This record gives sequence, structure tokens and C-alpha cells, in this order.
Amino acid sequence: MTEKLRPVGFYSDTDEGEPDQPTLESSRGQLLGPVGEIASYLQNSHHIAISGSGVYDELAPGRPLIGELSIQTDGVWFWPSSYPYYVAKYRVEVPEGLLELARSREWIPPKFPDDSDFDDLIPFGD
Repeated sequence: MTEKLRPVGFYSDTDEGEPDQPTLESSRGQLLGPVGEIASYLQNSHHIAISGSGVYDELAPGRPLIGELSIQTDGVWFWPSSYPYYVAKYRVEVPEGLLELARSREWIPPKFPDDSDFDDLIPFGD
């Protein structure tokens, strides 16, 4: 692994967002592909880091807790743990390259050893 991981789901208008990423609101309803399959692929992918902080539904009234914030990867893409939730609930956009990769893997994310080091592959957050 030498290429940087590709970020997805780090919406600029959320707490875990990045300024150069799209907004959550603009991504809402954009997924035309298989919601259940891609949401499961994302949800079951490897956790790079677990923060212990909560992550909240930024689109729902009252911002209910989604779960614990973690960062996940399939070895090519990486995303916050809120992303699979938003894919499943709000059909947010999933890049075609990520859909194609997940489909080529028959919707089963790869397994990585627990001590895998992805730190140098993350393009932001230094």
C-alpha cells in the first residue's frame, strides 16, 4: 500500500468534516445504487481508529446519537463511521469508484490485521 487513501463522507458541514469535501445536505438522495449492499460493505470494513467520541445525525431533528466515531477503510477509500448510516438512511452519494470496488469484491470488505498501519496513507488530519 503506497497510494493515499481516498476520503469519502467527511462532509464539510459536519463535526468530522473537511473543508474541501461536499456538504451532507448536497449529498442527500444522490445514491442510485444498491443501498443495502454498499451500506453493509461500509459498516463492516476495517476500523483504523476509534475515538470514543459520539457522532450525531446532523440531518435529524434533535441530532440523535448515531454511535461512536471511528474511521474505517477498505484499503482504497476511508470514511467516518457515520458514513454507512447516512448511506442507509439518507441515500447519500457514493462515488462510482467505491461502488465498483465494493461490487467487484462481492460486497465483502477485505480483512486487515489489527496492527495494520494506515497513518501515512491518510491525506489529511496531520
